[in-house]
Amino acid sequence: MGWADYLADRSARRWLQTVAGRLEPGWRALSGDAALWTAYERHLAAVADAVRCEDELVARTEPVSDLVLIAGHAHDVWTEAESRGWAPPARPADWTTEEWTGLRLLACYRLAAGEPHGPKLSPAAALARPATTKKRVR
Repeated sequence: MGWADYLADRSARRWLQTVAGRLEPGWRALSGDAALWTAYERHLAAVADAVRCEDELVARTEPVSDLVLIAGHAHDVWTEAESRGWAPPARPADWTTEEWTGLRLLACYRLAAGEPHGPKLSPAAALARPATTKKRVR
C-alpha cells in the first residue's frame, strides 16, 4: 500500500468514525426488531452491489480500495439526506423500516468495518444481531 492509498483509507475511516456516534441508536434498534434487521440486510446487499458496480464501471487512473468506495457512497447518502433536513433518529425506538438513510449508513459502516484498515465497530454494533422469534414448545 502506497502513501496515497494509506491517506485515502485513513480519510475514509476518519469520516466514517465522525458519523458513527450519531448512528449508535440504530445498532441497538436492529437487535430488537426482526423487520428492521431484514430491511438492514437489504441495504447491506445494495451497498455491496453499488460498490462492486462503481469499481467495475467507473474508470480511474489509480485504483481505490473498497473502503474508500464504501465511505464515498456513505458520504454521498449522508450529504444528500442532510441537505433535505435529515438527521439520524436519536432513540432506538425512532428507527423504523422506513428509515432508509439511517439503515443505508449502518450498512455502509458495517461493510467498511470489515475492510482492511476499516473503522472499528462500537460494542453495540459488534453485538447487533437479528432479533429472533421465540419458538413455541408443544
